[in-house]
Amino acid sequence: MPMKLIKPIDAAEILMCSERTLEAWRREKKGPCYYKLEGKILYKTEDIFNYIEESKVSIKQA
Repeated sequence: MPMKLIKPIDAAEILMCSERTLEAWRREKKGPCYYKLEGKILYKTEDIFNYIEESKVSIKQA
């Protein structure tokens, strides 16, 4: 199955943040992995969803 790459605006929508936040995360080496192809920033949808899953906080029931 071919890899699905999306633009920062679409990644920001999925992550419920702004494109500026994604830009800051890239500068700070935070956030989901991204690709830089011919000067364009792209995100793999699988990486976006993995990042969300890795950010999960588990709550223990007493």
